[in-house]
Amino acid sequence: MAAKKKKRAGIEWVGGLVSMPAYVTGEGEPYRPEVLLWMSGDGLVLGTTTAKPGEGVGVAAEHLRSTIERPMIGRSHAPTRVRVASPTLADVLRAAHPAIEIACAPTPEIDAVFAAMRGKMDADADTEQTYLSNDIGANAVASFFRAAAGLFRAKPWEIVPSDQDVFSVTIEKLDLRDAALSVIGQMGQSLGLILFSGVDDFEAYLDATEAMERGEEPQMAPHFALNFDRGAELSTALRKEIADHHWEVAAPDAYPWLVAVDEDLVARPPTAKELSIAEAIAAALPRVLLEKEALSTAWNGGAPLSRTLVVNTYAGEIEITLRAPYAEAPAGLRPPFDVMADLFDLANDGDELDHERRRTLEDELVREFVASAEAKVLTDVQSCHFVMDFAADFFGATIATLGPHELREIVFEIIPRKVSIDASKARWLIEGNRAFYAFLKRKYELEQADACLSVLGGDAVKRLEQALSDPSNFGMAKSLFAAGREAGFDMESKEGIEAWMRAVQSKPLPASMGFPAFDASPPRPVDRAAARATRNKRKAARQARKKNR
Repeated sequence: MAAKKKKRAGIEWVGGLVSMPAYVTGEGEPYRPEVLLWMSGDGLVLGTTTAKPGEGVGVAAEHLRSTIERPMIGRSHAPTRVRVASPTLADVLRAAHPAIEIACAPTPEIDAVFAAMRGKMDADADTEQTYLSNDIGANAVASFFRAAAGLFRAKPWEIVPSDQDVFSVTIEKLDLRDAALSVIGQMGQSLGLILFSGVDDFEAYLDATEAMERGEEPQMAPHFALNFDRGAELSTALRKEIADHHWEVAAPDAYPWLVAVDEDLVARPPTAKELSIAEAIAAALPRVLLEKEALSTAWNGGAPLSRTLVVNTYAGEIEITLRAPYAEAPAGLRPPFDVMADLFDLANDGDELDHERRRTLEDELVREFVASAEAKVLTDVQSCHFVMDFAADFFGATIATLGPHELREIVFEIIPRKVSIDASKARWLIEGNRAFYAFLKRKYELEQADACLSVLGGDAVKRLEQALSDPSNFGMAKSLFAAGREAGFDMESKEGIEAWMRAVQSKPLPASMGFPAFDASPPRPVDRAAARATRNKRKAARQARKKNR
């Protein structure tokens, strides 16, 4: 009997189409090329080619054929099976290569190759960094540096309340319409600006950052950032480039760096158009920030601020429109609920106070207050937020349930102990809350309004001035601020605070700096949600934005 013919063992290849972790620039709009890769079962790369985004699938069948005929390693041979992860790629290959089994399954081998490639590119990034390109010359960068230095000196992070108080930006000449601009650095770190194509991308960015805090790996919204870094944090090549061209830098921690980041967190340098956008914003924003009272009113629910300016840039005169807040719904579209009734129910439902819901309701209440006759004489309504926040943190109450005794403790004890404000602010705080309670009495017939107005009447301003000036009321942080101010340091600026802290470390504290005496009495129970106040405030701001769109 004739011997059976031995069956040839199957040969599997692995294929994949992956976006490169880097951008091609200098050919019009930057793009991340696609790489088509074929590997043998033992990890050898047999064939590879690149294509523009979306074009790789179209050449995949022909490239597989050419790789079979002329592999990079070894003789010509055909696989019996090809494994790819993309269903679309699998369909294309099946139609063109019916004799080969095309399996659609995970391809960790391809993932490993590209992970190693990205690590190598990240390691080499410092040596490749430059502000210049084929489209961006030294004079254009110099003009941007001048505008960025002016922006840094304007300190927008000390004026814009939070990174969620966003501007809308329109520059028709540069095809930018209703972009969302977030100012970051309110905590004294990561100073700069982040620009999104619109408010939806901004909201997606916030969702992504919160997911990352939970250890997840979400898809990031594309964005464009202007960061201010310390010179020591820049690569040697960048520092040399700046020094060689004598580009203007406002301070040792004010070296500007522009970067565009896509949804895969792959960064690229700016295009010439993006450099012009950044320069126009950097030139215009300081002029808008001069209108502090109007901005405060806008972010507190009052009349929106919209300014159209013409700024000089390297690309010529550019008209730019900045608007705050980003969006505001017409009054008629706001939900028809009784804000005070909801605040009353919120504080009396027996559960832990929902701070997110509280802030949403309070923001609506403040919007009504700003539009009222009682607020017309005020230039800033922020003082009512002090009372409402401390009512929640210390008493688990809302403005609807806060009584006169608790209000007295907040105004004359808690605020002097917790808030680092000058005694000259006492009139602002008392008169602002007096107007607020007058509004609540007229509009909502708040039962305890008269009793609370009595707390804020008479010599309340004088009493609060004395309390704010009394070092025995100060907590540790406030004691440090007061001592710094007394020593002649500018405690309203980041530089002044840093200078004061250096002085504290190098010499004894002033004798006038009084630390609070030890209190043997049990501490007042504090609502546990108070520790999450900042996060809740941010979430509430987002909910309000979504509600008003």
